[in-house]
Amino acid sequence: MSARLSLEDGVAVVTLDNAPVNALTPAVLDSLFDQLRKVQRNPDVKAIVLTGVHGKFCAGFDFTLFGTPQMSAILDTREEALKEMGALLENGPKPTVAAVEGACLGGGCELAMACSARVSAKGAQLGLPEVRLGLLPGLGGTQRMPRLVGMDQALNLMLSAAAVSADDALSIGLVDEVVPSADLMAAARAAALELAAGSRPRRRTLQLTHHMPASGEGFVAAGRAIQDAQAQVSRKFAGQPHLDYLLEAAAAGLVQGAGAGLQKEGEGFRAAASSRMHRLTLHFFKATRSLKRAPGPLRLLIQAYLFLGLVFMYFYVRLAYIKTSFMRGYDLARKKGDKKGSGSTSSASTASGSGAGGSKAAAAGARKKK
Repeated sequence: MSARLSLEDGVAVVTLDNAPVNALTPAVLDSLFDQLRKVQRNPDVKAIVLTGVHGKFCAGFDFTLFGTPQMSAILDTREEALKEMGALLENGPKPTVAAVEGACLGGGCELAMACSARVSAKGAQLGLPEVRLGLLPGLGGTQRMPRLVGMDQALNLMLSAAAVSADDALSIGLVDEVVPSADLMAAARAAALELAAGSRPRRRTLQLTHHMPASGEGFVAAGRAIQDAQAQVSRKFAGQPHLDYLLEAAAAGLVQGAGAGLQKEGEGFRAAASSRMHRLTLHFFKATRSLKRAPGPLRLLIQAYLFLGLVFMYFYVRLAYIKTSFMRGYDLARKKGDKKGSGSTSSASTASGSGAGGSKAAAAGARKKK
């Protein structure tokens, strides 16, 4: 469970090594950042390539840590991890290139998006599937993905939890180049040296404004994409607060900037990690994985458990939806009542001060307001 380092022709290759899918843990992140600090300070290093062993980049955080006391360590170290990502991958003196192969999901995709460029092998899968576990991206994904692919496309990917192929990722701007697997490391090294030489422009993801301008048509379009997503979530997925947290983080990043968006993302991630929805989806996810490895009789028991779990989750979400809808209707009715009450008070005071003529004027004014 570490990150390995090699150096050749001025390019440092930092390789995530945590079989079978190079999942992230606090220890793996510590090792990664230690290696990145070394190469960023090394005068013999011109550029850095980040990759993973066994034909897989990184499938995100180790889900077996979720729902355990170790989850608190992930939450407590998130802010420091974000600072290290910014200082060592995004804004360090040496440019970085993610050499993506196989699974590049969740936290792995967030690491790749923090790099200066991304070169992908054919057959790679990229995405942010955290919502399947009742969570939201927690290492800057809600801020970097919209800046790379646009708000509308980013929300589609994050809210659907869908992974896209390397070719699709290239078409939307999530990666910069797609090559055969056999050519991946050579292409990544070449891109890294081009960045170091200045022949390829270096992009710092959180500073990109093409898809996230501070004003104008692009700003309006991004805001409309968030509003449309909020309406759809409210209509179809009420009772799943992690989706609301995700949209709040995206909105904060658009209106107030990346720093505010990252803070809102952290608040939402911590709240989602302690929610009942996360516990339900996590149990269901673990049971589904156990089903694939279970022998015959045990498989039947797990299938029954999963069926009951699905029924329970359905009714839980429906009850939450009903409660949310009721409270929305209650708030709307209360606001209407407050408006009527204030109108009646205004009319009464006018009548008492002006006699019969004042009463007619107040009534006419009330009709106009209505």
